[in-house]
Amino acid sequence: MSPHFRLMDERALPPAEAMLMRSKLHWRCGMRRMEENKSFAGVTTLYDALLSAMRWYILTHLQEQIGEEAEEKLENERFVFSLIKQAGILDSSLDQQFLEMVVDKALMEEDLQEDRQKFMEQLEQLLTRLGLLPFDLSELPDEDPATF
Repeated sequence: MSPHFRLMDERALPPAEAMLMRSKLHWRCGMRRMEENKSFAGVTTLYDALLSAMRWYILTHLQEQIGEEAEEKLENERFVFSLIKQAGILDSSLDQQFLEMVVDKALMEEDLQEDRQKFMEQLEQLLTRLGLLPFDLSELPDEDPATF
């Protein structure tokens, strides 16, 4: 079950607010999954938190650069990364290829142990630059116990 299932209705919120809430819910769930040694699910959930945070940032700070067909463009990860890079948030201190490689390994359920710490450091650094971290977890609705 998705970390935001029954905790929010994305269609009822403005797009930027939906992306922000989705990012926070996925961050909380991804961190829990990592702590529970469910690394494969944790990494993919945290990557979704990152993509949602990037989309939120674009919708709130770079809207004029999206152009036409914004919803479709924001589904394209390359487009999202490109705009974030152009905004100066994604620089040489962050290893985009590494992040994508770890996500690919997680999807293939390969060993993530040696990549885990660097992945978390890179992710936290980028989410902080985007303005998602830190935030107060108590502002989120209670997590659904049925969530994996």
